[in-house]
Amino acid sequence: MTRIGCHLSVAKGFTKAVETAPKLGANCFQYFTKNPRGFRGAKPLNIVDAERGRALMAELDLVAIGHTPYLINLATADDELWHLSIDALIQDLVIGEARGSYGVVVHCGKPKDKGIDYGIQRMRDAIAQVLDQNTTTQTMLLLENTAGQGSEIGTTIEQLLAIADPFPANQVGFCLDTQHAFSAGILEAGNLDGFSGFKHPEFMARLKAIHLNDSKVPFGGRKDRHELIGRGYLGLEMIGSLLNDPRMRDIPFYLETPVESEAQYADEIRECRALLTPRQELAP
Repeated sequence: MTRIGCHLSVAKGFTKAVETAPKLGANCFQYFTKNPRGFRGAKPLNIVDAERGRALMAELDLVAIGHTPYLINLATADDELWHLSIDALIQDLVIGEARGSYGVVVHCGKPKDKGIDYGIQRMRDAIAQVLDQNTTTQTMLLLENTAGQGSEIGTTIEQLLAIADPFPANQVGFCLDTQHAFSAGILEAGNLDGFSGFKHPEFMARLKAIHLNDSKVPFGGRKDRHELIGRGYLGLEMIGSLLNDPRMRDIPFYLETPVESEAQYADEIRECRALLTPRQELAP
């Protein structure tokens, strides 16, 4: 069955999030590894809770990914922020491993006035340090494409591949955000075949998660503005095409739509499942 889930809070514990997912109709979910708006003051990892949640995920046939804090910037020229980002990401991978998560998502960074080439190399150097210092976990690092706000890199397939190229595909993969790709002008509504990533073997080999979001801004708007499924410029037809594309059959979809409460995700997931063709939904 196609895996469709959503972003869930772990404020009441990771096990609680695992328990919540199937109640919403989700068979996968995403969570923040720690406070998404800061580096410091994170609660120590609750090992007992992580182990319980991990065991329950296996029992319920769920999969999960973590998402790093927004302040992480692996492309920055600011040395203090760069090293803080590296240390935070190493910790996030350890948290993801403890919770049985197959990946941890990190946004591609902003090099500001240093330019794209500098940003790509800076990210490569940071990832190399992360992997060199984190040799005990199997959890993948998943690079998320960006909408192209300001100096963000990772807005094109070429940039993503350039960042990931030096590293093994089982260590560094991709998380495709549909709203970001639409807003960046590389994934157009009604033209799924026009998206070059789905035709690129290396991109597809590394694609391990999809953030399924509609868009508040039009194609090429270059703003990170998610919308509820079917309420934005991407629309139900395009979202249905993504869900039913056989190339995405084994890739989990994670909703990050602007719901008013987690309970509303049940409606969003139901909306997505209604778009699945019977053949896709019944596939093993």
